[in-house]
Amino acid sequence: MKAVMEVTCLLLLVSAVGTTAGRTPHTGKRFIASLFSVYPNGRDRDVPVVSIGHAREGSCTLTNSDGNRTDIQLQGSNTITQFSLPYIAELSLGINVDKRAMELECTTDVSFYIFLRRHVKVGAFAYPVLPLESLSNRYIIPSVPNNPMLGIAAISDNTTVTVEFKTKCTYHFGWTRLEGGSRFTKVLNRRDVLQIAGRILTQREYCDLGGSIVQSSEPVAVFSGSPGIYYQGYLSKTGMSQVPPVTAWGTKFIVPPPLVSDMFRISIVAAYNDTTVTRELPTGVKTVHLNESEFYVENTKTGLAAAYIHSTKPILIQQIFEKAAGIVPALDDYGTEYLIPDLQTDNRKYQRHVVLVTSADCTSHINVNSTWTSQLNTSHQVSFTGFTDSYNLTAIRSNSSSCPFAVRVSVDSSWESLGFFVSRHKFQEEGLLDSVNLTCTPETWQVTVDTQQLQYAYPTSVRQNIFMSNTFCPGLLDGDVLVFNSSYDDCNTKTKGSNTSMTFSNYLIEYERDPKTNIVTGAKWRYNLECDLPKRETAAISFNPVNSNVATIQTASTVAGHEAAITFYSDNAFQTKLKGNPLKVNLGSRVYVQVAMKLSAEVKLLVDNCYVSEHIQGDNSTRAALIQDRCEANHFTHILGHTDTLARFYFDVFDVPHHHDSIYVTCDVSFCPLMDFTSDCQGGCNKTAS
Repeated sequence: MKAVMEVTCLLLLVSAVGTTAGRTPHTGKRFIASLFSVYPNGRDRDVPVVSIGHAREGSCTLTNSDGNRTDIQLQGSNTITQFSLPYIAELSLGINVDKRAMELECTTDVSFYIFLRRHVKVGAFAYPVLPLESLSNRYIIPSVPNNPMLGIAAISDNTTVTVEFKTKCTYHFGWTRLEGGSRFTKVLNRRDVLQIAGRILTQREYCDLGGSIVQSSEPVAVFSGSPGIYYQGYLSKTGMSQVPPVTAWGTKFIVPPPLVSDMFRISIVAAYNDTTVTRELPTGVKTVHLNESEFYVENTKTGLAAAYIHSTKPILIQQIFEKAAGIVPALDDYGTEYLIPDLQTDNRKYQRHVVLVTSADCTSHINVNSTWTSQLNTSHQVSFTGFTDSYNLTAIRSNSSSCPFAVRVSVDSSWESLGFFVSRHKFQEEGLLDSVNLTCTPETWQVTVDTQQLQYAYPTSVRQNIFMSNTFCPGLLDGDVLVFNSSYDDCNTKTKGSNTSMTFSNYLIEYERDPKTNIVTGAKWRYNLECDLPKRETAAISFNPVNSNVATIQTASTVAGHEAAITFYSDNAFQTKLKGNPLKVNLGSRVYVQVAMKLSAEVKLLVDNCYVSEHIQGDNSTRAALIQDRCEANHFTHILGHTDTLARFYFDVFDVPHHHDSIYVTCDVSFCPLMDFTSDCQGGCNKTAS
């Protein structure tokens, strides 16, 4: 059931890049990782190697598991620095707590990989490490078919860790028997690692820690895998991965084909009860239902087909095949830039296989010279490519922010093989945090933009197009630093007062211009600014809008079958309502919009589409989408969130060309039963909606 609400206003919506809330950072400045036993088979030594991907030069300090510190220089831009650690004795299996973690701290954002192999005998694994800012205190472990190994590394002292076992395995720790349903608690200090594994490797005995729950009093790093996987007829596969916290799981995935074999194993674990998982292949669709911590395993012989997997609630997927094992990234966690690690050692050379996966219309935006395969599953079209690389390839990029992709790398040599999905680098808008510095004084904004650092995030950035709020407020260039030093009375600064303080808000913006006409056509990025000062320091400050012209907005708030109201606010807390009919809004201001049901009902409200156009009816040739299929369209709006009864977003009001009499905003709104969890009745971005 759909109806239309109409919002009429005289405005021009300028695009702004939103933040990447919900995405897990894969690059950072601080990391913790652990070393684990690599297929123990007698007295031997293990060879640890770290690989550090960096966009710019800098330095890192590595604190090894033995406490020794090593300084590593990062030379060159957009490259990988590899560092070999001293050989260590063969690590033991079993249940134990050791000072086995290493820490890395760098002066610039990096991606971090651990590579461990046997010095002489067979065995190797590698995995990417998440930065400390991505860690949390609740994890659910993916399935490994036999000889599972779990490691939990503490980043601070006095961290209480509890493992709730959901397994058919049986372990003994002293006089304690650990099995399915058992709870095991230990207190860890910084760099302690709690390892849980069998004491010996077995060939065929089924044992799986999948679904076990890890909870801790402080954030920890959790690692899972096996030093000996019995796979495709023999016990030779090793693999470890860092497990992302439950808060970082997703609902849409593409599992690329192995390309080096025709069969792979996927394990899917659910974060919440009543989760429906659908697996799509060109040969058909399969659906399973899972509750919290339940997992589903499938050995799939797909040939050269990719599996598209989606779920009603967050899940975690792990892929294992002959030459690789790793956590599969969700589509929302794809990146636009990757640095590919070169996993080599002095006495062993590996052949590297690279697989890329993206949307079907994005292949031309990714800088690889390879043949792509496009595949249409039931509801999603995907493209993937694979090639063998001779290590000349270091960086892979997409030239479009609308075309992110994922990278899986695997290597093999003789009897050894390993693989994982590569860590993405920061998105452009995340890089703004490194470029902008804000200092609040009682009278003025003091904002600086390091334009040289900004070039790393936005290579096409033009500093002459960077302003505070509007083109009346440019900055002054001091070397490579753009400086904004204006009073709170200027540059359309917003003011909000309380009994004790005054809050000032504004933003930096880089406009995009038509190269022929120099007319502003949109915004490349936007950075919000806010200063909260004691009221005694700002009592003499007054606020006057730069542009006193007004726009009018009229609303129609009745929706057929149910009633809903559209309300406008001037603040992001949705407390200060903009009143009046027609509504008067200062040009250059930000308007916060709430669409909500008037009365509670056994239905949920979904905002499907919103459009801006010159005409409320008839010719749609000038119509532009603001929200489309419940997604932000063309960055003309920013969706703040939704519940079953309301949705919220905001837009900015700017001048329009004089030949426009008015601009209309029209929204399509759907109502669905509360318990309808079909794709048509799910909130959030739905690019496959009809």
